[in-house]
Amino acid sequence: MNEKIIREKYALEYIKDILSTYSYALKNVDDAKYHHNAPYKDARFIIKYGILSMEEINKLGIKSYSEEDLNLMDDIESHVNGKDGVSLSIVGLTDLYKDEEEYNPFMPNVVDFLIDNNIKAFRNTIHYGNEFVSESKITSDKIKSADIRLVKYIDSLPKKDNIDIIDVVNKYNNLILMSKEIVSSNKDIQIREMSDGCNKTIDTLKISEEPRLILKK
Repeated sequence: MNEKIIREKYALEYIKDILSTYSYALKNVDDAKYHHNAPYKDARFIIKYGILSMEEINKLGIKSYSEEDLNLMDDIESHVNGKDGVSLSIVGLTDLYKDEEEYNPFMPNVVDFLIDNNIKAFRNTIHYGNEFVSESKITSDKIKSADIRLVKYIDSLPKKDNIDIIDVVNKYNNLILMSKEIVSSNKDIQIREMSDGCNKTIDTLKISEEPRLILKK
């Protein structure tokens, strides 16, 4: 993977410029009511393997969980999908009770995967009134879009200090890796920048060809 050395003070604007340059008119996503959030560092594995339960992730060796960890995750009072399920959400439901909290999948620090309507999932309102659980893995052909809000995340950072810049650059580098996985596997998954006022489809091929950023003072 190619690398580009960039000074810290220029990194955030550089990333915003790249996202703006390699974007075009938004493509709508139809028939994808389910959302699944994941950290940027996990996004390329989701593109490759699909959305897996904790137990499946452990079996494939993507991450290593102890039996104690898996048992803790299986306690749905603390972890809604358990070790064998995949947590999802739907926005805009009108049947939530007055005291039910609604999960917000539009957080700018994560990747928001939009999932096809035609999966099997059941409602689980232990933690959120709009949460659903799939009891089987969600294959990558059911993923219609990977929405990011990286511009919003950058703009929301109050200090933009060294730690913040490193965090954003790591997210950007993982975005490149996710794009590479989409291109190399010829997956029909679009990436969209959905920050307020942006709402563009990202040119996945162009982003996949971008160099990984290396920071210097």
